[in-house]
Amino acid sequence: MAEAIGAGFSVLAVDDEPNIVSALRRTLRSRGFTVHTALGGAEGLKLLDEQKVDAIISDMRMPEMTGAQFLQQARTKLPEAVRILLTGYADITSTIEAVNNGEIFRYLSKPWDDEVLLSTLHDGLERKRLARERDQLLVLTRDQNAQLQTHAAELEGKVRERTRDLERANESVVAANARITSDFQGTVKMLSTILEQRPGLTDGCSRRVAEHVKLLGPRVGLCGDALQDTVYAALLEDLGKLTFAEEWLTTPLHSLSAKDRDEFMKHPLHGDGHLMALPSLRGAGRVLRSLYERFDGKGMPAHLIGENIPLGARVLRAASEYERLRSGSIETRRFSHDDACAWLRNGSGTRFDPRVCDAFLGVLSEAGSAAAAKSLTVAALKPGMVLASDLVAGIGVLLLSKDHKIDETTIRRLDAFQKRVGKSFEVLVYRSTT
Repeated sequence: MAEAIGAGFSVLAVDDEPNIVSALRRTLRSRGFTVHTALGGAEGLKLLDEQKVDAIISDMRMPEMTGAQFLQQARTKLPEAVRILLTGYADITSTIEAVNNGEIFRYLSKPWDDEVLLSTLHDGLERKRLARERDQLLVLTRDQNAQLQTHAAELEGKVRERTRDLERANESVVAANARITSDFQGTVKMLSTILEQRPGLTDGCSRRVAEHVKLLGPRVGLCGDALQDTVYAALLEDLGKLTFAEEWLTTPLHSLSAKDRDEFMKHPLHGDGHLMALPSLRGAGRVLRSLYERFDGKGMPAHLIGENIPLGARVLRAASEYERLRSGSIETRRFSHDDACAWLRNGSGTRFDPRVCDAFLGVLSEAGSAAAAKSLTVAALKPGMVLASDLVAGIGVLLLSKDHKIDETTIRRLDAFQKRVGKSFEVLVYRSTT
């Protein structure tokens, strides 16, 4: 243990006898100490002004300045140094004074034993060694904490940047999804408009049915995807009639022969078959398939009863039958609003779900939204107004969908379209929502 204690430590040896100083130098250097020497207290104090040491070994009896006096002054200059006093005479009073005034770690008698001297140095320097290791650990800990804080700040910055990237990406996805959804809905409406160009199919009937579904569905618990599927089913109700003979389309349903009527009423099955190929419209096909089921179980094709019939199909049947009575495609005459409402009441519990029927009659009695709308020329349109109904050109082309918010670009395009077709038209709008 003693052989290794000197590494990294320095010692000042002070004695007025050169041979004593030389003996101390040899002993200490052999154990790895860096050794400084002084021939007296004054020389030792001068050296301490220029050089820091870890330990001081001083003889007690020296001319001009005793070891006790020297170590007392050395303590002022270098209080952390380990101080050891070598005394060769039995003056206990002077030794005690030196220990007290100089805060001497130990005193040893001359002649000293090298191993005892080295062991004493080891004991005194062990505290300095621990303090040095502590300081090194504190420095290392401080540096590592600084590095960790730097890394944490960098990581936090990267997380914020990545979060912003993800937010921007998510916004782009949401916007793209909204555009796709809007385009898809517009495509379905356009297809509905094209279907209605066939003779016998009333222009705008399917869109009006879809509007009824939007208002009626939530009142009876139809919402989310199920509501959207039912709206699509309303818009594409005539899809299964695409291949029907024109005679079937231009003749009221109840005026067809029983055989032709039975074939005609299979159009929801044909529509379901067409829509099965499109995953996004399969739900609409399932709603459409049950269009002619009756609440009393006497419908077709599966003779479902009551709430076994999909809610969307029950909602669609009431809305569709009302509009098609009004258009004259069921009976030989066009029903008035009051007559069509009476038809719904009479069919409640048989053809129609009573709860759906009552709710729909409530929807039909509310004319608030229609009263709030106003028909304006294109020149009178203002940005912020909202379409109160689908805008369809006279040639059956769907220009804009209901609820489209008008902006400057929309107004310019509508004006250009008017000039191109050589005909002015009016637009039913709600006032600005801003």
